[in-house]
Amino acid sequence: MTIDAIKKTKQAFLILGLFLAIAITINFFVLNFFDQKSSYRAAHSLVGILSLMGFVFTFSSSVRSKIRLIFMFFISLIPCYFGTIFSDLDITLLGIGQHRNPIFHSGLLFFFILFVARPFKSVFLALIVVGFGVGLGSHLIWDLFDQADVRWIPGGFLDSFWLGINGLFCLIFARSFLLFRLDSSKTKST
Repeated sequence: MTIDAIKKTKQAFLILGLFLAIAITINFFVLNFFDQKSSYRAAHSLVGILSLMGFVFTFSSSVRSKIRLIFMFFISLIPCYFGTIFSDLDITLLGIGQHRNPIFHSGLLFFFILFVARPFKSVFLALIVVGFGVGLGSHLIWDLFDQADVRWIPGGFLDSFWLGINGLFCLIFARSFLLFRLDSSKTKST
């Protein structure tokens, strides 16, 4: 029994190592494609890719085809990357002094896009929207570990609460939206 548990543990670590290697490789190519050289950007995009991998994996019980899961991942990959960089556009648009303002470091744009995309029944469009939401949510949650100071919000707990709740809501709403689209597509095909 102990030997069997050790074999399963080794197998799990090998699979996790493989997924990490894949994520790092994809991250390298995505960063090169967008000509990004910052280690800060590399960390955010790697966290986004790992989050997207985990996010897509949560659908493995509701999606029968593993090939479909792979397509889900790759369709969502570039929108996920854009989600990871969106919050930092405040530096380009407003200057470094306004970095981490609560408008850019929130889920507002994702929630707006989600609202606009609701009438469309396309699973492909849903994957694009969801990819952006996962990337944005992962960025906001990763900023928690950076102990980020959100402008205009008194420091400490409220900063963390703002980032955490917005990041978590991005992930929850992304999952709900995609589940609804996948369920709708199943009922159409039956």
